[in-house]
Amino acid sequence: MNYRHFNLLIIFIIALSCTDSGEESGSSSNGDKQGRYALVNAFPSISFDRPLDIQNAGDGTDRLFVAEQRGVIHVIDPDIGEGKVFLDIRDRVFFDGDQRGILGFTFHRDYEINGFLYVFYIAEKPQRTVISRFTVSSSDPDQADPGSELILLEIDHRTQVEPGTCVCGGQIAMGPDGYLYIAVGVTSIANGQDTSSLFGSILRIDVDNPQNSLNYSIPPDNPFFSNNEGNREEIFAYGLRNPFRFSFDPETGLIWAGDVGERGAEEVDIIKKGGNYGWDIMEGTMCHEPQFGCDMTGLQTPVWTYPRNEGVTIIGGFVYRGSELPELFGSYIYADFGSGRVWALSVDENYQPVDNAELLQFDPFRIVSFGVNEHNELLICSFDGSIYRLARRENLITNMKILNLRVAFLNS
Repeated sequence: MNYRHFNLLIIFIIALSCTDSGEESGSSSNGDKQGRYALVNAFPSISFDRPLDIQNAGDGTDRLFVAEQRGVIHVIDPDIGEGKVFLDIRDRVFFDGDQRGILGFTFHRDYEINGFLYVFYIAEKPQRTVISRFTVSSSDPDQADPGSELILLEIDHRTQVEPGTCVCGGQIAMGPDGYLYIAVGVTSIANGQDTSSLFGSILRIDVDNPQNSLNYSIPPDNPFFSNNEGNREEIFAYGLRNPFRFSFDPETGLIWAGDVGERGAEEVDIIKKGGNYGWDIMEGTMCHEPQFGCDMTGLQTPVWTYPRNEGVTIIGGFVYRGSELPELFGSYIYADFGSGRVWALSVDENYQPVDNAELLQFDPFRIVSFGVNEHNELLICSFDGSIYRLARRENLITNMKILNLRVAFLNS
């Protein structure tokens, strides 16, 4: 090894490191099948069994929490890349390897004080949706107490659903107003237009002020509060088929949801109080029942839809408010479970799309959920057992070239 080799290596590293990045601030064509981003394993030393949701507790510790569908929630220390069991409730979760199990969880906004977390899971005998509160151990901040369960709400499936027909929803989140929001899918019988049922809706309840023998109360500005028509007062918005994943934009407070379609389209919705999102009258922007000539009067139309040749199960994501990918700031990032595609949707001040959604990446990952860390950086759950982050593809290629040069240099 001589100085000439060393100098050539330095020149190559500088040249590769200075690769033109002007493309980063522009938009790429949807014809670029790879896209300009890639998914990178955020915790390569950890593997999960069907990780279905990822959350942070907002308590300043930077810890991350990952739910496995079978009924286990893990806590991860991101600094050392190690995890351990935080909550194990497999003894009460009905996991069928399909759409049942733990489907979502979230933390109270005052978790640092009260230690409350909320879990959405499916139970059986009888089959039902359960929304429960658990409490962290007073002696170990990395351990929740499975015996502390307080059931807030149960939705009975016995008269509504046959095996294999549940599209159960699953997202729960604390809103900026302090209320708990819950996404509930439809069944083979109940559709989103029946407001005497909780199915096909996003619910909003007050978990801090229980009333009337319930473990929660109804916010007085809920659209059906204190009605006399038999409408469920918990409903915040309805007419949804399977709002499996939704999120709040931390800057605007708006709720963005991905509503999974049945046969024609996947859709992105901004959820408004009292809004009727059309299922099963329409799917996306098309008539569904009846197939032609349906009355769409008063129905909320999607912000964005895509057809089945681009994907079959939308995975709602987040409006990006992090700092690592500034070119995506303010865009809604979402994915599709079937195709593995990840897109960024930009909207104007009226929340209308300014262009086609940009295809960020097209690799065959089984993406099932998005989350954010305490710094609003995106994380992605995949059924291959890993948690991913989004990274610029060209940076990865450059770094790989530099690494290969370094290896060749050391071996010369």
